[in-house]
This record gives sequence, structure tokens and C-alpha cells, in this order.
Amino acid sequence: MRVRIPLPLPAREPAGPAPVVPGDPWALLPGPLDPTLRAIRSELLPHRRRLWLRRIVRRTWIALALVVGAELVLWAFARLVPLEFAPVLGLTIPVAGLIGLLAAVIVARPSLGETALAVDAEGRLGDRVSSALELAIAYPAAARPGVDDDATAGMTGEDHEAEEFVRRQRRDALGAIRLVRPNLFRPRLSRAPGAVALIASLALAPVLLLPNPQDAVIAANQEVREEAERQAERIDEVARELESKGDSTDDPRKQLAEELRELARQLREQPAELNDNLARVAATENRVRAELDPANEQRGAAQTSLNRSLSRTATGQSDANPNGDPEQTREDLDKLAGELDGMTDAERRELARQLAELGSTAAQADGAAATALGNAAQSLAQGDTDGAREALGRLGEALEGAGERVTTNRDLAEAAARLQDVKRELANSGQGQQGQGQQGQQGQGQQGQGQGQGQGQQGQGQQGQGQGQGQGQGQGQGQGQGQGQGQGQGQGQGQGQGQGQGQGASGGGSSARSLGQGQGGNGQAGLPTGANRASELGEDLSSVFAPFDRLGRPGDPSYVAGTGGDGQTQQGSGQGQGQNNGAFVPYQDVFSDFERYAQTSLDRGYVPNSVKDFVRDYFSSLDPSE
Repeated sequence: MRVRIPLPLPAREPAGPAPVVPGDPWALLPGPLDPTLRAIRSELLPHRRRLWLRRIVRRTWIALALVVGAELVLWAFARLVPLEFAPVLGLTIPVAGLIGLLAAVIVARPSLGETALAVDAEGRLGDRVSSALELAIAYPAAARPGVDDDATAGMTGEDHEAEEFVRRQRRDALGAIRLVRPNLFRPRLSRAPGAVALIASLALAPVLLLPNPQDAVIAANQEVREEAERQAERIDEVARELESKGDSTDDPRKQLAEELRELARQLREQPAELNDNLARVAATENRVRAELDPANEQRGAAQTSLNRSLSRTATGQSDANPNGDPEQTREDLDKLAGELDGMTDAERRELARQLAELGSTAAQADGAAATALGNAAQSLAQGDTDGAREALGRLGEALEGAGERVTTNRDLAEAAARLQDVKRELANSGQGQQGQGQQGQQGQGQQGQGQGQGQGQQGQGQQGQGQGQGQGQGQGQGQGQGQGQGQGQGQGQGQGQGQGQGQGASGGGSSARSLGQGQGGNGQAGLPTGANRASELGEDLSSVFAPFDRLGRPGDPSYVAGTGGDGQTQQGSGQGQGQNNGAFVPYQDVFSDFERYAQTSLDRGYVPNSVKDFVRDYFSSLDPSE
């Protein structure tokens, strides 16, 4: 029976210092070299190229692992945080990896000495080739070709033996390298970098293929910035319009224009700061609205009526100055002042009476105008033509100044309305694709009957109800209708306030100063339902009651809104033949008048955006051309 006694394995010696890379004799030694050295160099050059290819392959694997790993880290982080520059960075990483690989390839080109060390190590040549190169540099005389007797005459015995040894070693190295197989340095798979690249690629695939939730955030941010740029252009346009209308540096329109330019600049510099931009626009809008005169339109209406009445009184023409132009009124008053000396006392007293009757209208129009008008009437009544002439001049100046203030107020109100639209567009850009609540139905009163019409989005989801109510000042008017039987009904004039409420079946209403948002709603926006006119109008719908000759056209500033109150109603009946008083006219003929007045009112006043859309859709449904 044999017993095997295991022999102890020799301990692994620690790795010594890195081997010294021999130099290149062809670069260090001048002159021709020994043919054997040239043959060794010729044998090393193919191995040098293959060794370089192996290094290139290895560094390619490392670069691939780094690139894929970096891409994985980038796109994984991009799923947690919205990175808008992620696509650019994702393209930059491979480019940077390729540039780094090219640099590594250039640096990794092996020298002739490194090739010799590699051939000795992997070809198991025992340092033959590297020693041949080192000995050629250590003994330059032995590196020369063909040594004759004269060259060896001065050598000692030791030198001659050393040279012979070097030459024999060189021939031995040449014979050994010729036995090495040509594919000694085949490219190999780098396991660690290859495994890293494979695992990172498998993990990167789902990261890139699955939808990224941050894409919606990035799209919304991009939309916010683009909308900020658009609204900055819009604000600049408003500023240019205001500046062109302002006549002096202290004009509120010029001051607002400068403020709007600064606001537009801030929007361009910080387009992504949605909350800050909304706060700036809202602050500017609130400041402008705080400076507006809430009774401006009433003053404007009173001024127009006063201008028209004064022009007709001064000229004696019933159709003078139909638009109530203050400049025309001033010219008429100046002309009247020049004619005072030629009037009789009776004519001056009659003129004083007519001017005094306009005192209530002047008080609503402007205080300075009312004072000047009263002075003119008093002077005329007392026979003081000089005082009346001076008072009429002051009256014309006061009316021009009051008209300019009304115009300025209207320009500022329009600018505030456009700032409101800017704020709404900015807010909508930050909401993304969120559903918006439907607009609630709003009541519209006509002869005591409420009519409502809903519009907006129709969709499936949670139903909501919206209610809106508004208060306004009404104006009473007399109305008579003649019938074939000679019976008529009339309503007395009166003023009052009303409230209307409407309720939508599946929509959220909108409040007076903010836009509502609904929940659910997977449908699409639909057209208004229940149109207000049929495809063909019947006899009862072909005309509307519009006594323009007696009451004026829509928007005619001769109407002065009164205060709320309960109007009195008188009813009566009579017998007789009815007459056509021309109050009923085809609605196609007056539709454009009402539509223009409605659009002007929407642009000048503070009206919620939901109401604006409702009014526009209402008139679109009534358009006779469609």
C-alpha cells in the first residue's frame, strides 16, 4: 500500500517591482545595426501591432462599460428629477467616451521594448528578446554589423568574450522568436468590463423604454417658459400702445408703459418662475385697477350727453354733434360766446334757461364743467355777457379735460383687462393637461323670465354643479305693443337690480374672479347646446323691439345708469286701431350694433373670462350670417 505524502507548495512570492522596459536600439544608437538586430525588430513589429489591437479591444470594453453605466445613472436619475438637459447629456456621454477611447488608444500604443517583454512573458522565451535589446544598448560595439580584425585588435580578452556572448545571445533570441506563433496576442474578452457593460445594458433597456413620468413635468415647464415669452411680447405691445397715447411724462399711461416694460423684462429673464411672474402681473393689475374710477363710464356717458346737448343748444340744430365730441362742443361754445352781444335780452334769458336745465347732467359729468355751466347761466340771466363769455370758455376747457380723463381711464381699464388675460394665460400654461371645469349656466333675465344656456366640456366622470349670480343696474323703459284687436299693454319706466342663477347638469361653475377646475371629465369640448335660434326664423322671431329713435342705439352714452330701486308698473288697456311705430325691426339689421356694444363692454370692464366666453358664444349663436 502506497501512502502519498503531500508536499508543501512553495509560498507565492509577492510581486516584485515592475520590469524595466528596454529601450529601442534603433532610436538610441546611431549608424547601422547588426543584421540580427534588424531581424529581431522585423519579427517584433507584427507582434507589436497585435499587442496594440489587444489593448484597443480591452480599452473599448472599459469605455463601453463606463458609457453604459453613466447612461444608466443619468436616465435613472432623470426618472426621479425633471432634467431637461438629459437628452443632450445622454448624447454627450457617448461622444465623451469615444474621445476618451481615442486618447487611450493613442497612449496604449506599445513600444518595441514593451512588445519584447510581452513576447517573452506569453511566448515563454525567458527574457531572451528583451535581453537582446538591453545588451545591444549596453554594448554598442556588439550592435554594429560585421566586426573585422582591425576593430578587434585593441580589445582585451574579456571585451572580446563579452561581445561574442552578446552576439550568441542575440542569435539565440532571434531563433526563439521565430518559433513563437503569429497569433500570440489574440484579442480577449475583458470579463469585468464586459460583465459591467452587459448588466448595465440590461438595466438601461427598461429605463429607456418605459414612459418617464418626468416628461410631462418637463413639457409643462417648457410650456410655461414659452408662454412667458409670448406674454412678454404681449405686454410690450400694450406698453407701446399706451406710450403712443400719452402726451406728457406725467401721463399715467406713460408711467404704466414704463412699468409694463420692466414687467416684460422680468418675464424674459425668469420665464420659469411661474409663481413669481403671476404675482408680478397680479400686483401690476391690482395697482392699475385701484387707480381706476368706478364711475368712469357713467361720467363718460354724461359728458357725451352734455356735449351733444350743449352743441345743439349753441347752434340751434337738433342733429348737431351726434357723437358728443368735446372739441366740437368747445368750438360751438366759442362761436356762441361771440354771438352773445348780438342777442336780445329774451334770447339770452332763454339761453340761460336751457343751460340751467343741463345742470344735473353737468354735475354727473364733471364738477368744473358744472360750475362753469352754472356761472354761464347765471351771467346770462343777469345780462353779464362778459362773464357769460368767460364762463363758456372755461366750460369748453373743462369738458375737454374731463373727456381726456375719461379716455385715459378707459385706456388704463383696457390695459388692466389685458393684464388679466396675461395672468390667465400664464396660469393656464402651468396647469398642463389638467381638466377644466365646465362653465356653469348663467341666468339671463328678459321681461321677468330667466333664460339660461350651458356650455363647456362634456365628459364622463364626477358631476359637479355650479352657480353664478350677478348684480347689475337695470333701466326701465316704456313699451307698447299694438295688436289687431286694438289692445295694447304698456310697462312704466323703472330701475332695479336683479339676480340670476343657473345650474349646469354636469359642469362646475365659475366664480367672479377665478376660473374653476373640474374633476374627471374624459370627454371633449362640445358646442353650445340648445341654440337660441332655429334654422329658419319664423314671423315671431324675425324682428326685435329696438326703438332707436327714442332711446338711442346700444352703447349710446346718453343712457345714464341710475341707482337700484323698485320701479313702478302701470298697466292699462285700450281699444283702437294699433299703429306701427317702427320700434320692431328685423334683428339682422341691428345684430351688429348689439354685438359691437357687447364686445366693447367686455374689453373695457372687468368681466370674468368664463363670462366673456359665454357672451361671445351667445352672439355667435345669434349671428344671422352663419
